[in-house]
Amino acid sequence: MYQPRYEDKLMPGSSHQVIIGKIKDSTEVRKILDIGIGTGILGRWFSGKGYEISGIEPNPNWARQAKKYYTDIFVGTLEETPTNFFQKADVVVFGDVLEHMSDPFTALKRVVSIQKNGTIFIISVPNIANIWIRLNLLFGKFEYTTRGILDDTHLKFFTKKSLKSMLEESGLAIIEIIPTPIPLDLVNSFFRNSKVGRRIYLMLLWVTIRFPTLLGYQFVCFAERLS
Repeated sequence: MYQPRYEDKLMPGSSHQVIIGKIKDSTEVRKILDIGIGTGILGRWFSGKGYEISGIEPNPNWARQAKKYYTDIFVGTLEETPTNFFQKADVVVFGDVLEHMSDPFTALKRVVSIQKNGTIFIISVPNIANIWIRLNLLFGKFEYTTRGILDDTHLKFFTKKSLKSMLEESGLAIIEIIPTPIPLDLVNSFFRNSKVGRRIYLMLLWVTIRFPTLLGYQFVCFAERLS
């Protein structure tokens, strides 16, 4: 059972903000399938705004907290979810989920095969090729932590190249891949609450966009299900 540890990421350019922004910008999205809802950040953003939002969550405590924001929630793992629960979504979101699974390719391929042509998939995963990981490896360090890229619940690791390969082999056509910066605001509130800190964060965001494979903390991919 995958139980990702994460906090809402609300700074500009964060994975949650990128995902929310893309859904808000689409005029054709009405039915959202949120796989791995956590405590329901997508539900909180889109509840009561004309969307039908279904979710899957293996952690019953998190599912209970999110319940009021969702049309329907299946409490269990992705593998346990019945096929009819996945059908006919306009957007399928895997937000910080695939890295927690022992076989993400098979799970993703199953969900893709069930969807209609034109369904949009939004997928975020951590970037194991981030400069911080590279520097640690240079000095012989590869130590798991309680959160971040080396979160000790992560079972799989992705680079931009391996992510693209998995998506394409799953039957998806990639539209865009967006890098996110290191979430400095979760490291220290200075980067969220201080004017100077926010400026530093925005500078990091600017540089990350220009050097995505080196500085990207996560990749957020937008892809379409094709026949």
